[in-house]
Amino acid sequence: MQTAVTIALTALYVGLSLALGGVNSNNGPWWFFLPCIVSACAFVLAKIIQDRLPLPWVNEQGYSSPPRRVHLSWRAAVRLPAYAPFLLILWHFLSILRMHFDVDWVLYCVITFALGIMIIIDLRRWREIRLLRSGEVAMAYIDGRQNTAEWENDKIFYHFRTASGTDVSGRSLYTGYDVLEGSIIPVFYDADNPRDHVVACASWFEAV
Repeated sequence: MQTAVTIALTALYVGLSLALGGVNSNNGPWWFFLPCIVSACAFVLAKIIQDRLPLPWVNEQGYSSPPRRVHLSWRAAVRLPAYAPFLLILWHFLSILRMHFDVDWVLYCVITFALGIMIIIDLRRWREIRLLRSGEVAMAYIDGRQNTAEWENDKIFYHFRTASGTDVSGRSLYTGYDVLEGSIIPVFYDADNPRDHVVACASWFEAV
């Protein structure tokens, strides 16, 4: 369901950008500003929805034994599509350059760079899925949070104790979850290497 919502919202935001002329050079600077406006509105909508979503672990009776079922979180489902209009800006910018200059080498560099970023993101997401699906579960105590004016993804500092009695501390970003200092939150960790872990509020996914 979440994946379907992500695809639908992505198509909606890209479609709105195209319908409004966001990639039409005849619109002057609007080829840049229209996708930005659509994206900004999408982020506002995502923030409103995220603020109304409950924390998935508050009313949980407990997680099942590994391997668990893992799915995309609702917060990621409504937030990720907001980035889609920016891809139109990049594509149109490269198209303009190709019309006036021989910049094939620039295009190759951009594609290579984009593929590298995608590989890094995929590896990180696969790590999250692996830990959520097969990792041990503990409850982490939030020691503090660091808020910044520039980014919504602020930092939290936490510690937890594994089933074997090992104390582990860490810090992470939290994405769309309003976690408070002094609260507790699930953390999924590798039993053989507890420092390899992910807190529930820092993942794009949720375990059931």
